[in-house]
Amino acid sequence: MRNIERLLLTAWLMAASAFAADAPKVKTEAVKATPVAADLDAGKKLYQRWCAQCHGDEGKGDGPAADFVYPRPRNFTLAIFKVRTTPSGQLPTDHDLFNIISKGLPGTSMPAWEKFISETDRWQLAHYVKTFDSLGLFKDEPAKEQVAIDAPPKLTDELIAKGKTLYKEKKCWQCHGPLGRGDGPSAQGMKDEWGFPIRPVNFTKSWRFRGGDRIEDIYRTFTTGFNGTPMPSFVDSIPSADDRWALAAFVKSLARPQKNAQVLKAALVDGEIAADPYAKQWEDAEFADFPLAGQIIQEPRWFKPVHDVITARALYNDKEIAILLEWDDGTNNKGEGKPADQVALQLPTQPIAGEKPYFILGDDKHPVDSWRWNARDGLVRVAAAGSAKQAPRDAGSLVAQVSYRDGQYRVILRRPLQGAAGEIGFEAGKFVPIAFQLWDGDNGEEGMKMSLSTWYSVLPLPATPLSAYLWPFGIGLLALGGEVWLLRRMRRKS
Repeated sequence: MRNIERLLLTAWLMAASAFAADAPKVKTEAVKATPVAADLDAGKKLYQRWCAQCHGDEGKGDGPAADFVYPRPRNFTLAIFKVRTTPSGQLPTDHDLFNIISKGLPGTSMPAWEKFISETDRWQLAHYVKTFDSLGLFKDEPAKEQVAIDAPPKLTDELIAKGKTLYKEKKCWQCHGPLGRGDGPSAQGMKDEWGFPIRPVNFTKSWRFRGGDRIEDIYRTFTTGFNGTPMPSFVDSIPSADDRWALAAFVKSLARPQKNAQVLKAALVDGEIAADPYAKQWEDAEFADFPLAGQIIQEPRWFKPVHDVITARALYNDKEIAILLEWDDGTNNKGEGKPADQVALQLPTQPIAGEKPYFILGDDKHPVDSWRWNARDGLVRVAAAGSAKQAPRDAGSLVAQVSYRDGQYRVILRRPLQGAAGEIGFEAGKFVPIAFQLWDGDNGEEGMKMSLSTWYSVLPLPATPLSAYLWPFGIGLLALGGEVWLLRRMRRKS
């Protein structure tokens, strides 16, 4: 089998060499020397301690934890690596391997080992990973050149506009979607080199960019591509480095930083609260991001959730409170062949005098009121005293208004301020515990297989008192009067 693989690889390399004469050239530089010599015995011990549980004893990506993480751990045996500084289809440099081990891969289970392992030990891991190469490529064809990345250009509106045009012309939107949320028409059914499902990156979530979110990192990815995935190098289709910088600038402009908070602030509004989740009233409302994690405490445990954050906004008036939940999802699953997408907002059933309910659907002493919206069934309300004690309840005055657009759900859940039986009331200036759950149907999530948050709080902000406006005005008048008095006194003395 190894001989067949080597023959196929040789044929591929010969074809690539024949094409190289006419292929666009990319600026390269010599690979830097490796600063630490290999000690494979030391590397093997380190690998067995830190890496084998995911990547497997033989580096096949089949360790005991492999089935519980998304995406799956890298299989090292074919020497296919995504994040590299080398041209498309080539091996990574030793520095590339060292950097990934050190910095980790955001959005995956691969941590930044520089927090736990010394620099020397990380170099030994980089050396040892290469020993799993079943084709002998690292020995026969080590990387000799890498892509040279010059200083990035200044980010301007003109550069971003040029990149936006390229994004459309080069059909990046077919995978990544018009707004970069990974919801393009070609995104469905993608698989990596090993046949495992893979999704286009969501460009709005820069904290999940595998190779880093600096513009230099994005430019490098467009230049080198991600080996083993549908993401190609754009050197052929966009030969100009200036154009690739422009495309990187546009992708960078799509991203926003994560805005985590402990409190969801509900602003007081006059009049009615908009039913359209895209209304200006909602767009102007302050938003907060609440981190999510897989539910790994109760059976069935879920170690590979897709969603890592949910965004929320809140408004209230003299009659009701409305909470807008939004999250990106490139697949709009309505329960046809796969579970339906679903979101839930969880509240205590009564004011908290001491201990809060258990964050996973409450407990016997502290039940919770769960407001749920399901892409198949619509609004569902559940009374829960633990995961095993859930019962549907009448929706009452609870209302849901929903939109799915450009790879994003927006769900408004609204209810009167004053709670009925089994409902907690909302009052200006009073904190109310709130928690979130989210299910991705395309990922097979349903029941206890979900992403969820711990308890946070929602706070209806009190109306701004008139004194808040009068005090600055009064202080301004006093300051002005003091200046006039001082000027008159100085004139009299002169």
